[in-house]
Amino acid sequence: MNKVTSITAILKHNEPRVDSRLIAKGLGIQHKNIMELIQGYQSHLEALGVVPFQTEKPPKGSKGGRPQNFALMNEDQSYFLVTLSNNTEQTVKLKLALVMAFKVAREAIDAKTDYLPCYRECHDAVANLVKLSGSTTPESIHHMNVEKLINKAFGIPSGVRSKLPPAVRAAVSLAEQIAGVQYQRAINANEDHKAAYQAAKVAVSQYANTVRDALPLLDKGEAA
Repeated sequence: MNKVTSITAILKHNEPRVDSRLIAKGLGIQHKNIMELIQGYQSHLEALGVVPFQTEKPPKGSKGGRPQNFALMNEDQSYFLVTLSNNTEQTVKLKLALVMAFKVAREAIDAKTDYLPCYRECHDAVANLVKLSGSTTPESIHHMNVEKLINKAFGIPSGVRSKLPPAVRAAVSLAEQIAGVQYQRAINANEDHKAAYQAAKVAVSQYANTVRDALPLLDKGEAA
C-alpha cells in the first residue's frame, strides 16, 4: 500500500473532514481495519463530534465490486485515530499530512468567509479553467495553490487570515480579484491552468510589491 505524504481535507457542512480511507492508506493498513477501529471506539469518537458514515457505490459499468462504507473524520477524530497506532515513521508522516490538510482547509474557510465576492469570482475562474484544461491534479489543490501564492506575496503565514488587520485583508481581497482576472484571461485565450497560475503569480507579486510597505506589519505572534 502506498504511503501518504499529503492529504486533502474536504468540507462537509463547512467543516473540514478527512476520508477514513486516506487515514488507512497513510497508516499502511487495510481500510476494513480502520472501520473496525472506528466502530470499536465510536463512543469515544462521537464525544469529539458526529461521525458521518458514507457509502460509495462502484463506478457505473464496472464489473463486480460492492458498495464501500467509509467515514468522514473531523480534525480531533482523525488525530485520536492516529494516536491508537504505533508511533512509527509512517505514522509521524501521516500526522504531519493531517495537520497540513486541516490547516489548509481552515484557511480556505476563512478566505471564503472573509473575501467574498472576490474569492468566489477568483475560484470560479480557477475551477472553470481546471475543467477545460483536463488537469489530473485534484481541483482542490489548484484552489489551495492560488491561496498559497497570495499568502507568499504578502508574507502572510498560513492559518492567520482571520486575524489580519483590515488594510491587509482589503489588499488580499484585491489580490484575489487580480488572480481571478488572470485565470479568466487564460480561459479567453485558450491557455491552460499552468500558464494562468504563472501569470497570476507575477501579477499578484507585482501588486503586493507596490503596496506591501504601506500596509501595517503583522503581529509578531501571528508571523511566528
